[in-house]
Amino acid sequence: MVSEEHKKEVHRRSNVKWDREHMRSISCRVRTEQADLFKKYCAENNTTPGRVVKDFVLGVIEKYEAEKK
Repeated sequence: MVSEEHKKEVHRRSNVKWDREHMRSISCRVRTEQADLFKKYCAENNTTPGRVVKDFVLGVIEKYEAEKK
């Protein structure tokens, strides 16, 4: 019988492998004061820095693809 922990570990490894093959991170460096203000803005707007950046990137891609047509 396979333990629940073993199943979870197999699933986790599968997710890590998929992410490694299909996902990429985008990052940038900003001054500490800017990062702190951005985090504060996100908290006050019930979102996260990652969500804001992801929405921006996807919006740029959408606009870019529309212009290419």
